[in-house]
Amino acid sequence: MHRTPPRPTWIEISRSALTNNLQQLKMRLAPHTQLMAVVKANAYGHGTVETARTLAAAGADRFAVATLDEALELRNAGIRQAILVLGYTPSWLASDALQAQITLTIYDLATAEKLASCAAAAGLRAAVHVKVNTGMNRLGLTPAETPAFMEALANLAGLHVEGIYTHFATSDELDKRHAEAQFTCFTALLERLAATGRRPPLAHAANSAALLSMPHTHLDMVRSGIALYGLDPDMEQCPLPAGFRPALAWKALVAHVMALAPGDAVSYGREFIAQRPMRAAVLPVGYADGFPRRPRTWGSVLIRGHAAPIIGRVCMDQTVVDVTDIEAATGPVSMGEEAVLIGRQGDAHLSAEAVSARVGTNNYDIVSRILGRVPRLYVA
Repeated sequence: MHRTPPRPTWIEISRSALTNNLQQLKMRLAPHTQLMAVVKANAYGHGTVETARTLAAAGADRFAVATLDEALELRNAGIRQAILVLGYTPSWLASDALQAQITLTIYDLATAEKLASCAAAAGLRAAVHVKVNTGMNRLGLTPAETPAFMEALANLAGLHVEGIYTHFATSDELDKRHAEAQFTCFTALLERLAATGRRPPLAHAANSAALLSMPHTHLDMVRSGIALYGLDPDMEQCPLPAGFRPALAWKALVAHVMALAPGDAVSYGREFIAQRPMRAAVLPVGYADGFPRRPRTWGSVLIRGHAAPIIGRVCMDQTVVDVTDIEAATGPVSMGEEAVLIGRQGDAHLSAEAVSARVGTNNYDIVSRILGRVPRLYVA
């Protein structure tokens, strides 16, 4: 650790890992294919601004976020690359997006007209990307609706239709049939638009999983999120190739160590009762930090490279772990010792993927749920 954390639980983000992962992705792309780094949801828990600065310095061509406020945070922090908002932006926010030169996703004419009107009044042109629904069935126009929509946009002088994109539902699965069907549908639409002169300059479809496993889908640009952070798109069906490194580690300091006698209960509800003499350590981290309470917990953390099982309910700000066997093997645990919630400790490694299997979710959820009150420290 390079400096003292402001709280006794903190996250360390490796800048060199982020840079390495970006380079690993870019080496798989053709020279003309741009890479859009997805930094939504606080950069998947890694910290939006510093992560974007690191990726910008490493060669990210553009950025993508989920909401306008995320885009404005980047712009206000000095990020100058193009930023695309992937999600829904209400028409009343069009002026804010325009003034900050934020690119919006559009798929309805009312929003497009409002944005065009704001742009025309300011003597500007607003960059937009059109979202096409080819089988994800969330946001977007159907392929059948898209040509007429593109014709309507052509009549809005305040718009620059820079891009068009779709999103895969199953590219992280071994069975690619649905993803391939989506791509076939999308490329057929692109050909139809090109024939009428309405194909935008940037067409994009590939997320991290497709970037790695479906290179024919790269088109003009790819959108990478989870792989940038050194995390598997899917632990079993789409693991990362060799060469990627997890960028995030989560740590805490032992706040207290205590003895438990048989019959002593731990935490709210007395759900854990000691059946033997035990030693327990308290960690200053809880569900208000994104460390889950129910229905399933982390299971254990690492202390001295050994598993320290969680006992009793996880509290809002504190968690109790069993260090009985650790002390029997290595000696007394002390206040101020380091515990690892995600990351390496000696020869042991507790990955976000392993934790997600215990909790019953995926690694995206695990890292992005870590709340902002946990300090982020950026290290080499």
